[in-house]
Amino acid sequence: MLTRKQKEILVEEFVKAFKESEIVVFTDFTGMTVDQSNSLRTELFNAYGDKCVYKVVRNSLLRTAINKAELNFEEFETYLEGSTGVFYVKEGDSIEGLKVLTEFAKKNKALPAIKGGLLEGQLFGSEKAKELAKLPSKPELIAMFLRGINAPISGFVNVLAGTLRSFYNVVNAIKDQKSE
Repeated sequence: MLTRKQKEILVEEFVKAFKESEIVVFTDFTGMTVDQSNSLRTELFNAYGDKCVYKVVRNSLLRTAINKAELNFEEFETYLEGSTGVFYVKEGDSIEGLKVLTEFAKKNKALPAIKGGLLEGQLFGSEKAKELAKLPSKPELIAMFLRGINAPISGFVNVLAGTLRSFYNVVNAIKDQKSE
């Protein structure tokens, strides 16, 4: 049982998460065993270290945090039914955490079920969560972008190198012909 002070600290933590985190995901953990819950926390820790949080919270505390964060409570009402676990990222790639949650759910009979969440201030549902989890991570997107920029440059360098190789081969052929 939490004391009043602990509840206030928890509410403030979630207010801060709603305002500052790139992503906040609401899950339904009904039916999850303690081992599954610990396994999920371990996978999230392996992906983020201490830069992410997954907590099981009473819906009344979440409602209070949503109101204190000045968010539209009605939009969140469907996410606050039943048992609720909340995942958020303090810093790092927010989509990676969503990928960890969806992969874990695939391996564990759809547990925890993703109810929805908040990504950069925009609400998303469970179907959108599945789509977002398929997106490449930030490092993958940066690599794709850099490959796209690098491709024309590499092609240009290869064309110049080919021209120089051809010129070198012609000069060597002339040299060989004159030396005979």
